[in-house]
Amino acid sequence: MSISSAYKCVALGASLVVLGATTHAQADDMDTILINEAFHSLLYLPVYVAKHEGIFNDHNIDVPVVRSAGSGPVALASVLSGESQFSVHGPEHVGFAQEQGGSGKAISAVANSAPVWVLAHPELDYSSPADLAGKDVVVGLAPGTSNTLIRRFIEDAGLTGEVKVTEVQNGSELGPVLSGRSDIAVLYQPQVEQGISQGLEIIHAFTDDYPEYAFSTINTSQVMIDNNPDLVARFVEAINDSLALIHSDPEAAKAVARLEFGDLQGDVVDAAVQRMIDNNVYPESVLITEEAFTNAIEMQHFVGNIKGEMYYDDIVDASFANAVVQ
Repeated sequence: MSISSAYKCVALGASLVVLGATTHAQADDMDTILINEAFHSLLYLPVYVAKHEGIFNDHNIDVPVVRSAGSGPVALASVLSGESQFSVHGPEHVGFAQEQGGSGKAISAVANSAPVWVLAHPELDYSSPADLAGKDVVVGLAPGTSNTLIRRFIEDAGLTGEVKVTEVQNGSELGPVLSGRSDIAVLYQPQVEQGISQGLEIIHAFTDDYPEYAFSTINTSQVMIDNNPDLVARFVEAINDSLALIHSDPEAAKAVARLEFGDLQGDVVDAAVQRMIDNNVYPESVLITEEAFTNAIEMQHFVGNIKGEMYYDDIVDASFANAVVQ
C-alpha cells in the first residue's frame, strides 16, 4: 500500500474512530494499549525498556505486545483508525497523514540524532569527504535515511558523479565491502558493530553531523489527545523514565536489548546500545526539539519525499513532553 492510499483510507474512516483505551475511572485502573512500530529495531529500545522494566506498569499502562507494522504509514494508519493507541516511526509520516486528512501528532522523541555510520577497511585512505572520489559506496535502498544522508553528503562535498553509489537491500550492505567488491558501507545498528567485529572501522558518523535529528518519534491521534490526555501524559512520562534508565543504567538497557534481539550476538548488541547511548541516539528526554524536527524534515525535502512545507507546530504536540521535563 502506498503512503497516499494508506492515509486516504484512514481519512475516509476518521469519523468512525473508536479508542481502544478509555479514561480510567480510578487511579489503580490499568489501561491496556497496543503500540505499533514501523519495524522491530534497536532504535526503538526505549519502548522495549519501558515494557520489560515495568515502567509502563508504573504509570498504570499495560502493553501486552509491541506490534511491528512493516512501515511507518501502516503503523500510523493503525493509530488513526483507533486500532492502536501509539505508533513509532519518523514524524514526517504524521505530516503525510495530515495532507490526506488524517489528524495525528508526534508527542515524544524516541530515536534522536542521525543513527547512520560509514565503515570501510582500515587500509582505505580516508581523511575527508574528498577521499570518496572514485570509491564505490554501498547503501540501503532509497528513500531510506541512510541513502539520503550519504547522497546529501556526496553532493555537499561537490562529488556528484564522482562516487559510485550501489543500492542493496537493507541489512545486506556489509557483504560487498567484506568481500572486497565495494569500498565503503553506510550502515545502521547493529550492522555497524557487526562490521567492526569483522575488521572494518568507522570513517564517518552522521551522529556528529546531526546530533539533533528527529529520526523516530512516538505518535498518536488527535482523538486520543482530546479524549484521553491523561493516558497520553502517562505514556510520555513512561518513555521519559525509560530514557532516564537507559542513561543511568546502560547494563539494564543492554539486557533488554539482548532479550528482544536474541538472534544477535550479545557483544554486538551491547556495543550497539552503548554507541547509541554515547551518540545521543537515545535522547536524554522526550522533548522533540525544533532543530531536530527541522533537520529531519529538510532531509525529506532533499530526497523529494516532501514537496510542500511541514511546520513544527502543526506536526508536534510538545505539551506533554514539556510537562514532563519542566
